[in-house]
Amino acid sequence: MENEMMEESPEAGGMETNAIEYPEQDNSNNDVDDTPLFVGEGDAVEVPVDDNNIPMEDDDDDDELENLISDQEPIVDMAKVTISSHSDPVYAVACTTSTVDGTLRIVSGGGDDKAFWHDIPAAAVLQVQSTPLESHYQFKDSVSSVASNSPYVAFDTTKPPNPEWMAVGGLDGSVVLFGPGGKVLPLEGPSADIEWLCWHPKGGNVLLVGSSDATIWMFHTSLNKCLQVFVGHEDAVTCGAFSADGKVALSASADGTLRIWAPKTGKSKHVFRFAAHDGTPPPALTCLATHGGTDQQLVMVGGEDGQAHVCHVANKKQVASLRHYDPTVQPQNSNNNMEDEEVMVPSGVEAVGFCKSNPNWCATGGMDGVLKIWDLANQGQCRHACRVNNENTSQPQGDGITKLQWHPTLPLVVTATCRGELHLWDARNGQRIHTLTGHADVINDMDVSFTPGVGTAAAGNAVVVTASDDKTVKVFQLDIDAVMAAP
Repeated sequence: MENEMMEESPEAGGMETNAIEYPEQDNSNNDVDDTPLFVGEGDAVEVPVDDNNIPMEDDDDDDELENLISDQEPIVDMAKVTISSHSDPVYAVACTTSTVDGTLRIVSGGGDDKAFWHDIPAAAVLQVQSTPLESHYQFKDSVSSVASNSPYVAFDTTKPPNPEWMAVGGLDGSVVLFGPGGKVLPLEGPSADIEWLCWHPKGGNVLLVGSSDATIWMFHTSLNKCLQVFVGHEDAVTCGAFSADGKVALSASADGTLRIWAPKTGKSKHVFRFAAHDGTPPPALTCLATHGGTDQQLVMVGGEDGQAHVCHVANKKQVASLRHYDPTVQPQNSNNNMEDEEVMVPSGVEAVGFCKSNPNWCATGGMDGVLKIWDLANQGQCRHACRVNNENTSQPQGDGITKLQWHPTLPLVVTATCRGELHLWDARNGQRIHTLTGHADVINDMDVSFTPGVGTAAAGNAVVVTASDDKTVKVFQLDIDAVMAAP
């Protein structure tokens, strides 16, 4: 175990189980949003140039760059499988494990305008069967998002399960469903960029789609029909989901608002507007998480200004505002030649999530490279600020967190970074307990499949699938029990 202690609040310690005191339900009127040097040819002057007075090009910068590259240690590839089907950066990935034969099924999409279906048999992890989906449907722009309905299709065991689909969205406005055996179903929807896709948790036959044209579309896949178009946002809808009970739809936008929608009527039930900490106009919201709190009615959004906000869906009240990025904390500059220059640190929150084993805990991941663990039962206090680099108050350049995911039964968090690394954190003490390497560039997307262990105390294993700017999809296997038992 890597004993890299992180910042911790005085109250940090064992896991609290006190429930959050929610505000009383708001029965007032709902906030419903009804909207939708030019130089002429004769002015030119020819200036004679004396070539003899032009100084020779300074090669010091090139030499310094070459030395920096040569000093970097080679990346240790810890991935079990590397898939190189794409010829451009890979932007989206989703995985599911077959309950019949254990086959790991992966769908990926990238900047080469292509999507691929990859099957990895459980008995032969090194054998990858990749099928280009453009043989069934030709995307005209980058594939931006993918989502699987497999976790939701068998929620009601008294009824036949709905068909399993992988939904794929592109920047050309395409929304296409792909199923086993070559099944393909294009859906007629937005004409603008597809920002995200999300399946309904009760059966996985209703698909929610967010677009850059400020609209959200809802499809019934069994009927191949658009059920609703939600209109009201004033900018791109960057993220969204159904609530845990599936009764409402949620969306967050670059217009700085979080909105609650009624699926049956398509009307806006409530609008949350968040003020920036410096008094400027509301910043764009970038990420969203649901299923928080003891009643799973909490939703959290992160913004470009470095703040995250937690709201209660049923009560339509804001529970907490969490300042992930503190502009008063300046990073230490290791370059003596730049001491007088202002250092710009990315401040946006790019990943949020609720702890599944403790309903009072949540996490934020920022482009400053810091993972923060928050305690909502203690006035939203920060328990830990987890950094890979302990020696400075800042992270190494480019170590921002792009994705995070909690373990389903333990207070463990997996994070993906701009450096192409994966980290496993213990939220109880803020320690980084394992790192996985292999990518040579930014990890754009991550999906984790957890397998329960044998025995009540076993943590089990995890399969982590990642998509990167280095044009590859990688599959990592993580034995969580072995990692936690390591000295």
